[in-house]
Amino acid sequence: MTVAPPGVLLLGSDFKALGVARSLGRRGIPIAMVDNLPRSGWFSRYVAKRFRWTGPMYGTAFLDFLLDLGRRESLEGWILFPAQDENLELVARNCDSLSGVYRLVTQPWDSLKWAHDKKLMHAIADVAGVDHPRTWYPDSENALLEATGIRFPAIVKPAMSIEMQYAIGRKALQAADLEELVQAYRRASAIVPPEHIMVQEVVIGPQCSVAAFCEEGIVLSAMTARRTRQFPIDYGLSSSFVEAIEIRDLLDPARRLLQRLGITGMVEVEFIEDQRDGKPKLLDVNPRPFGWHALCIACGLDLPWMQYQYALGRRPGRVHPRYGPRWVRILTDVPAGVQRIRAGLMSPLEYLRSLRGEMMFSVLDLHDPLPAVGDLMVAVGRVLRAMATRRWARGQRLREEAARVSEPIGHVQGESLSPASPR
Repeated sequence: MTVAPPGVLLLGSDFKALGVARSLGRRGIPIAMVDNLPRSGWFSRYVAKRFRWTGPMYGTAFLDFLLDLGRRESLEGWILFPAQDENLELVARNCDSLSGVYRLVTQPWDSLKWAHDKKLMHAIADVAGVDHPRTWYPDSENALLEATGIRFPAIVKPAMSIEMQYAIGRKALQAADLEELVQAYRRASAIVPPEHIMVQEVVIGPQCSVAAFCEEGIVLSAMTARRTRQFPIDYGLSSSFVEAIEIRDLLDPARRLLQRLGITGMVEVEFIEDQRDGKPKLLDVNPRPFGWHALCIACGLDLPWMQYQYALGRRPGRVHPRYGPRWVRILTDVPAGVQRIRAGLMSPLEYLRSLRGEMMFSVLDLHDPLPAVGDLMVAVGRVLRAMATRRWARGQRLREEAARVSEPIGHVQGESLSPASPR
């Protein structure tokens, strides 16, 4: 009698989760998803169960939902697989309770926080001898004004939160001078606590990454890639065009950092090659499915499968990936290409040429076509909601202006001088 393999409960349904679902679903592993907004992965043929949540994907209510869901739907022993930062932190902080229902691929918070919190990550990078952009952590506006050595342009961004990304659709706010820096700091601190805000120098250069599978900080298999385009093109929410290119200089700093962090599982280490000195500077560490991990699968490095095997106690074998394939997220890469063309960074012909060769799509797959339709529907819905919000805000401004125009012209001791007023 054949025993069915344990299933996977994915937290999130975007294209990152879709890549995991396709990798494991093709192997006959049952897949379920939880999300508060159905995205591309929700519509995949490989997803057997879908559970809609109505609130944010973090917090006590969501934790209770996951615990109840596992018992109610007989998901005990399934592998819990976070695909977003906020539910990654939730699982890490609640390993004790969640491990009573699920198998976990997430390390406890005491370990994970060193990669999740950029302030702690930079401290580890300094010990490991890994360069990163100069960074300041002012916990108040006065501390910001007293900070010395800040170079412009600079950026303001959270050290460990994606609340700003959800609130304003930006990962970072750029400032050309001190006045803009103070404005950006005020805008950020209205969304996230000041103690979680960082100010960083802007480093110009191509962005690149190391994708790896690790065991207690030891890299078992890895590959490198160049993140050629992102959207928006200044401080993008995610990469839109990635090329599998061997970049040998990245592997050593990534290995030193990961060893210090003690990472176990799939991970991406992001760098930027500083055009001033040609050295890679650390940007971020993502110990979860990252945007372009499907490209790794095309290169022979199937990180979700390795993660699944490890969760079942099987140590994955070493993989030597091939290079050459490219990955594109058409939905964001076309507008990214338009932005770059308008900025004079490339020509239309250069953009079209970049799409030639062996190409891996983030969502589009003829064997699993519905996610592409769902992805487009979600994007259209997002645009329509944004348009409705702008129309409402414009109408609100017009109503306020009309109210100001209709106000009495003069007042004496707070009383109107209009004819209807008693004297």
